[in-house]
Amino acid sequence: MAPKKRKPPMSRRPVEVIAGPISRDRSLGKATTWVIAGEVHVRRGVTLKIADGATLLIANGVVPKSRLRRAALIFDPGSALVAGRVTVCACNAELRPVKAADNGGLWFLGTFASGSKDGIAVKKSRGGAPSTFRARSITASHLGRRDTYRSAKTGKELDIGDDIDGISLIGVGPDEWRIREVRSLYSADDGFDLTNSRLEVRHPAEDGLNVSSSRIEIRRSLVLDVPKSRDSDRDLFDLETDDGASYVELPKGCWVRVRGVFGDEVALSSSDMPRPNTSADNERRYTYSGRLAADAVIHSLSAD
Repeated sequence: MAPKKRKPPMSRRPVEVIAGPISRDRSLGKATTWVIAGEVHVRRGVTLKIADGATLLIANGVVPKSRLRRAALIFDPGSALVAGRVTVCACNAELRPVKAADNGGLWFLGTFASGSKDGIAVKKSRGGAPSTFRARSITASHLGRRDTYRSAKTGKELDIGDDIDGISLIGVGPDEWRIREVRSLYSADDGFDLTNSRLEVRHPAEDGLNVSSSRIEIRRSLVLDVPKSRDSDRDLFDLETDDGASYVELPKGCWVRVRGVFGDEVALSSSDMPRPNTSADNERRYTYSGRLAADAVIHSLSAD
């Protein structure tokens, strides 16, 4: 059940709940804690301004009338974000931040290309204003939803359907994305779906960077911290090729720090980074830290 407005959390900031669409320009100040309690869409042509230092909470739990069945903040194609440094965390029914992910996460939908995922779809738009996403930084903690949960009564793993990533981008072009820094921490599934900026992913439940038939250029820096766990299929890079090849491009001068299992059936072309073991079912740890003296490309052409 979506939470109702209750007493402020321990921060003593006033709390305001947003459960429906944002259909006209709106500003969210840093003196208030904002709670996303439904599948909240920022509509086409609408600008959402978020003050530097503001905190948003996304409520955990089932939201029956949403496509994701969870609360989520979704920027529709043609919408705009103007923000400074923003923190987005999960919260419980008492509107308090929690270290548990059972929500729909954060979504950015562009007009550059068509695509779909988890019931959310976009179509390439030739006319009209593009999406505009601008922020100094976004730090996300405990976003998304796992596909299985362990029953507290029986101890068995229960399958509840498709999992949801912490931060997802669909159809976002290079001119639409101007977010300088992104951190995705302790997501329920993949930490990040797509980016063209600085990227930092730490301790996701599954893969660090998931790319599906896309080409991504990370110009400034890439940090992937995906230590080994009980999960055998938990890689730094999961490059899917359902509708074509996938590429992660790291240009000369990009600062890279990665730690974890590199990934199955993935190729690396780099004169700086050591050659990884990318054979199927490989679980050997891979580490690298440094600034690239030459371009590097990680890709998968026909397998993931």
